[in-house]
Amino acid sequence: MTQSSFITLQNASKSFADTVIFKHVQAQLSKGEILSIVGPSGSGKTTLLRCLSGLEPFSAGDFIIDNQNVTKLTANKRPVSLVFQQALLFPHMTILDNVAYGLTFQHVKKKERAKQAQELIDKVGLKGYEKSFPHELSGGQQQRISLARSLAISPDLILLDEPFSSLDPQLRHEMRDWVRKLLKSQQMTAIFVTHDREEAMQMGDRVGVFNDGSFQQIGTPQDVYQRPVNPFVATFFSDCLVLDDHKYVPVSHLFISNNTSNDAHLQLEAIVQNQVFIHGETFYQLWVASMNKRITLPSSLSLHEGANVTVMANAEAVQLFPEDEIKE
Repeated sequence: MTQSSFITLQNASKSFADTVIFKHVQAQLSKGEILSIVGPSGSGKTTLLRCLSGLEPFSAGDFIIDNQNVTKLTANKRPVSLVFQQALLFPHMTILDNVAYGLTFQHVKKKERAKQAQELIDKVGLKGYEKSFPHELSGGQQQRISLARSLAISPDLILLDEPFSSLDPQLRHEMRDWVRKLLKSQQMTAIFVTHDREEAMQMGDRVGVFNDGSFQQIGTPQDVYQRPVNPFVATFFSDCLVLDDHKYVPVSHLFISNNTSNDAHLQLEAIVQNQVFIHGETFYQLWVASMNKRITLPSSLSLHEGANVTVMANAEAVQLFPEDEIKE
């Protein structure tokens, strides 16, 4: 667990009728920390975010922000902002009015609203667009304004629900770096939801791998990647070949051979599917039929598509999963 907990989620559960979406969820964040929640579609990530924002009530558990239990507070009473996948700006309002909108409910005077909104527009790099309307901005610019609008009310916690999913790959990479720097500069505590492993690792100080309605593992991106605690985390988040419920081999410990060997601890037949070049190095994508899995390994061998090869690992490469543990 983190020290000096600013955000605490205790035994949080959510059900719709007889359908359990998530159960007994526990998490803590320090002030200014960013937690990435990553998991497959349908795992309950977005519903968890909606409950944190107050758009849906928790079925059980407690949600505490800065020592205040906000579980029963409605969305407009919580010190929480939610940034959606789409910017959802008001099309009939100028950019300045969009950013200032939330301040009207905090009884901030008009002149002060405009001043604060202008400062945020400047911070997100869109000075000069104050009088523009949303349709005049690009997708990335609209998402910046959506973030500025969320920051305007000075929330204790900002939630981001796959905010870059509709952007093209290049802009998506740029926005990740930009948003993280902005959140850190503002010392904002944030929860970032995605199904993209790379995005989760880039955005979060810690990563929570979410599946089947619960956190499978929480830790630094490096720790979760290098030391997965169960087969799901090893398969979904790390690059591992899961041998069974107890053992796995990191892909980095595997190598390709044209021959079998009596010295290798693990030997698996594979078929070369194709060749790829990454940062000037040659990699081969292989299909391991016995594991029903495709893996990508580097090799200096000259291999052709359809070739039969052997994937090997030494005994020391085999790792054990810890038993029934959520690592934090």
